[in-house]
Amino acid sequence: MEHLCNEARARGLRIGLWFAPDSSDGAANWERDAGVLLGLHRSLGVEFFKIDAMKIGSPQSEDNFRKLFAKVLDESRGSIVLDLDITAERRLGYFGAVEAGLLFVENRYTDWHNYWPHQTLRTAWQLMHWIDPVRLRIEWLNNARNEQKYVDDPLAPSRYASDALFAITMFCSPLGWFENQNLPPSYFENAAPLIDTWKQHRQAMQNGTVLPVGDTPDGNAWTGFVSIAADHKSGYALLFRELNKEGSFTLKIPGLGNASGNTEILGGCGDANLSGGHLAVSIPKTLHYVWMRFAVAL
Repeated sequence: MEHLCNEARARGLRIGLWFAPDSSDGAANWERDAGVLLGLHRSLGVEFFKIDAMKIGSPQSEDNFRKLFAKVLDESRGSIVLDLDITAERRLGYFGAVEAGLLFVENRYTDWHNYWPHQTLRTAWQLMHWIDPVRLRIEWLNNARNEQKYVDDPLAPSRYASDALFAITMFCSPLGWFENQNLPPSYFENAAPLIDTWKQHRQAMQNGTVLPVGDTPDGNAWTGFVSIAADHKSGYALLFRELNKEGSFTLKIPGLGNASGNTEILGGCGDANLSGGHLAVSIPKTLHYVWMRFAVAL
């Protein structure tokens, strides 16, 4: 592990490890587990741990897992990042441990025929009312797999372009949940330019006040997110047209009053106009999106 970590650092990479804490006897061995994580951090410089396989069966185990998280974060002075897998069992996450780290909130696969992009969008949109979206691990899958399991499904993953799938994750922390070598060429053709642009704007976008807007995603809605800068003079908007017949949508931007301004399209397809504090958006394609930056006219 020491050689691997050194090679990674030499190439500008960081190593993350998967870790399953001991859930037996009400997580009685939480201090030992904390020592393991802190030891790997101090000896190898590991800063990232995915915490998986927790099983909370009693108030005692819940309390001990909280102690585990607190000890690791306190003694590393916040330099360790915990990524809590809360996709199964009874586990602390957006209930009870929001402060602990990132939250891997869903674990869906086309193999199991339980992944639909509009449901992933719905998960992010609903949780964003309460949780800083940068804490949310939101899945981005390979939609070309298992197409035969979604025959005649109007909301099948394969009906979405790869960049539209990535756009669902952009206001959160994207999680590429696939084998890179098996991605079809369309992922590189469609998604790579969007990802390059996103990397240029993500810090400014995530530093703003991020809010869900429109209707709750259900496969047929106009929905999305906005990020408002601290000075309320600029921001970002990401709107999705799901499977509906309306090619345009107008929403009130929170915090802008009756301001008008300019918009710059950063990704997707469509147009937008900011006037009187309202953003008027058009998207010609269903199951697609438009992403923009806006600035208030002074």
